[in-house]
Amino acid sequence: MNSLNAEVLTNPGKISHKKAMEKAKIEYEKYQIKELTPIEKEYLNSINKLNQITESLDKN
Repeated sequence: MNSLNAEVLTNPGKISHKKAMEKAKIEYEKYQIKELTPIEKEYLNSINKLNQITESLDKN
């Protein structure tokens, strides 16, 4: 066990480092597709601000 109370491998494992890195890259790319880029986030913020301005003008 280590300081996190997790078991430590006592053998080399079944997956090579290269395969693990490939899998991690694929999973990260899937994650990135789901996340908005900073530019997309700023675009949505701008749209929301414009909607708020329009709503306040409509009320007056």
